[in-house]
Amino acid sequence: MRVLSLLLLILLAGPVLAVEQSLDRIAVVVDNSVILESQVHERILDAIHQLQSNNTPVPPEEVLRDQIIHQMILEQIQLNLAQKAGIRISDDQLNQAMAEMAAQNHLTLQQFQTQLDHTPGTSYTAVRAQVADEMKIQQLRNHEVSARMHITQQEVDAFLASPAGQQAMSNEYHLAHIFIALPDQATPEQIQAAQSKADSIEQQLQHGGNFAQLAAADSQADDALQGGDMGWRGAAQIPSLFSDVVSHMKVGDVSAPLRSDSGFHIVKLLDQHSADHHMVHQIRCRHILIKPSEVQTSAEAQARIEQIAEKLKKGGDFAQLANLYSEDPGSARQGGDLGWVSPGVMIPAFEKVMDATPVGQTSAPFQTQFGWHILKVEGARDQDMSQSYREELARQALFRRDYDENLQAWLRELRAQAYVDIKTH
Repeated sequence: MRVLSLLLLILLAGPVLAVEQSLDRIAVVVDNSVILESQVHERILDAIHQLQSNNTPVPPEEVLRDQIIHQMILEQIQLNLAQKAGIRISDDQLNQAMAEMAAQNHLTLQQFQTQLDHTPGTSYTAVRAQVADEMKIQQLRNHEVSARMHITQQEVDAFLASPAGQQAMSNEYHLAHIFIALPDQATPEQIQAAQSKADSIEQQLQHGGNFAQLAAADSQADDALQGGDMGWRGAAQIPSLFSDVVSHMKVGDVSAPLRSDSGFHIVKLLDQHSADHHMVHQIRCRHILIKPSEVQTSAEAQARIEQIAEKLKKGGDFAQLANLYSEDPGSARQGGDLGWVSPGVMIPAFEKVMDATPVGQTSAPFQTQFGWHILKVEGARDQDMSQSYREELARQALFRRDYDENLQAWLRELRAQAYVDIKTH
């Protein structure tokens, strides 16, 4: 999330460029919502922090403002839709997210709150609200974009048998991209203008232009202000539009503009390496879950899990106690048994405790976004990939490969359907 990438910058940043604005008027109307000039101003300062910390030249003020407003319009459209869909982030989910962010900054939650409240230009309350908004947007995207994607068993089998599928188990790529968007039902003139802009950017890159700076100034992707960084991806997780090109690129190479239905893309290969996925380290464990609810607070759930922990210390049988008390219906009837768990299957907070617990031992009570847990590790093994696991990897790879294109198409449709009025400033 954008907030996660900015936290260290917020905490460590010194003085930034001042952007003089009138902070009390409407900057943009989006359907029945408004974006205030003060909100645009704050986001501009955040972006300057991030760009400066990455040693990326800051674009001209008007260019940066246009980029920020473009992102904020899309965010507001999605937040409006999330509200209509009834998407809510519970206090427990939000508390867990904030606790994880504090831990990433090597702080307790209380230290994190104090640090933010004493940092000029931000506050714990403001960051908490921003995280909640980003979690709502992510939930909305997961639902709406996933609904557009249907991966069949035939596609999985064909992928595993293909050279691309075999390559995906061995090669990973670190990519960045610049995206020049096209509107729905673009006219020939609009297509030509986008093509010309993409060609111009490519020429600047070929003559030594800074990719991250050009992405920050011109890209219309969500990751523009991160220099277009797409992160590390397996070969099969690369959008199909890029895959053939990337496989023939060397580190540092930049592609020619690539045309898709949503616009033009320029890709840079930042790095690559081989990854051996044939052996998977798996852990066998059981767990007991106590969940907060409308009739049980988080503190009450914690008290219950601590009572169960005491029973275990006195020799209680883990499977029997899980069957009796656990509020995870999927595993409670099996004595809390989760089976053999592969990396990435569980949420990070759960997996961290699971990995740190020795075989045969029981963890102390701990909290995740789902509630309070105790787990017991019953075994560990390095396992050859089973066919079912290979198929799941294939499904994830096919999903991620197509996700970006489906996301851009969905965002383009939302933008076309929304009423947007950008005020002059």
